[in-house]
Amino acid sequence: MNGFLKNKDLLAGIMFIAVGLIFVVGAYNYQMGTAARMGPGFFPRILGFIMAGLGFIIAGIGLKNQAQYAQSEGIGWTWKPVIILTVAVVLFGITLPTLGMIIAISLLTFISGVAAHDKNYRELAFITVIMCIFCAGVFIWGLKLQMKLFPWSG
Repeated sequence: MNGFLKNKDLLAGIMFIAVGLIFVVGAYNYQMGTAARMGPGFFPRILGFIMAGLGFIIAGIGLKNQAQYAQSEGIGWTWKPVIILTVAVVLFGITLPTLGMIIAISLLTFISGVAAHDKNYRELAFITVIMCIFCAGVFIWGLKLQMKLFPWSG
């Protein structure tokens, strides 16, 4: 049994299966619709089935390679990155409505980058610029969502 707890693929597959089934069950009471005229339950159910299917594939790979996991060290758990990423996401949620998308995304990416064990600040700055342009393009200009780019914009 201890070998199963070290099997990252098996545990990831079980997680995918569980999340996929939660989506399928959660969308059960919504109308499915058709592919041409989707109902509110269409996307969550399809996504849930895809996630569960991927979970079965990943768990199957884990079971196939179970012997190598029995001798491995197991899954390492470091609290520092978990805490830093949690703080980054919470801070993003707080700053998005008040400081705007650009500052919120910049804070999110830079604070998240601190959690990485191999920090490269040039790459982090590049990713921040790309994420800001991409999110502004998709959410503000593409989908026309009403949110601020900067604190002074309306």
